[in-house]
Amino acid sequence: MALHELYFEHFEKLIDNPVFFAFFLIILADILTGFLKSLVNKKTESGKGIGGLIKHSTLLLIVCMLYPFCDIYGASGMADTLLIFYILFYAISIVENLGEMGIPVPVWLKKYIYKLSDEYREGKNDEQK
Repeated sequence: MALHELYFEHFEKLIDNPVFFAFFLIILADILTGFLKSLVNKKTESGKGIGGLIKHSTLLLIVCMLYPFCDIYGASGMADTLLIFYILFYAISIVENLGEMGIPVPVWLKKYIYKLSDEYREGKNDEQK
C-alpha cells in the first residue's frame, strides 16, 4: 500500500483514539473556560482571544498531521505520551481559569498552580498600584 493511502487510513482512525479524543475535548474546555473567565472578569479582548484560538488551532493541526505518521512508523505510544502531557498542561490551564473566575479550588491544589498562588497575586497587586 502506498504511503499516502496508509496515511489517510491512519488519519481516519485518529478520532477513535481515546487519547486524541481527550486531547481534543480538553482544548475545547480550555477555550470555553478562558472565554468565560474573560467575561466574568470583564477583561474580554478580541486580540487575546484570537491569538489563543490561533495557538490552540495550530497545535491541533500539527497533532492531526503528525500523529498518523507516528502511528504508521510504530511510534504511537510516544505520540500518546506527548498528548497526555499536553492534556495535563491544559488541565492546569482550566483549573487556573476556574480559580480566576472565583470558583473554589482545593487549597492543596492551589499551592501547586502559580497563577492561583499568593506570590502571583501579590505581584499583580504591585503592578496595579
